[in-house]
Amino acid sequence: MEQNVHKKFTDRQNELRLYILEFTVNSGRAYHIEKDKAEALEQLNMSEEEYREITDCLIGKDGMVADENGKVNFIYPVSALKTNHQVTLEDGRQFSAMCAIDAIGAAFTFHQDTEVHSVSAVSGEPVYVRIRDGRVDEYEPKTLHALTFPLGELLNWAGSC
Repeated sequence: MEQNVHKKFTDRQNELRLYILEFTVNSGRAYHIEKDKAEALEQLNMSEEEYREITDCLIGKDGMVADENGKVNFIYPVSALKTNHQVTLEDGRQFSAMCAIDAIGAAFTFHQDTEVHSVSAVSGEPVYVRIRDGRVDEYEPKTLHALTFPLGELLNWAGSC
């Protein structure tokens, strides 16, 4: 199994995945698979059939998580639901990340510097991380440690944050 979510999908699948991800960040709400699709179809020059195939694939391969009402609540690394892991992109946009590690990874998803304000799962204390030029530039507390694992060890890594 690939560790990089982008590599799990074709270029065309990633076009829609990134469209939904950007929609969620820009609008500050969950993308609705049915209610928001018209603009996606137009923007991506996509047929209804191709759209349905790709959304099914994205859900089936854990590229996004939709609820029973068709709202995409999670699309790596973005959470449409409020979490303790807040990301501010260099361009000023803000969003909740699925987990603290995903928040750090947002710098690579969006290809820009980021600031992360989170909360320690162990102590409940505030955590701050600034990523600049793809590297951790600043962090608090100075005793901060992050634990991660190879994503290939899990079948459904999106549900393991």
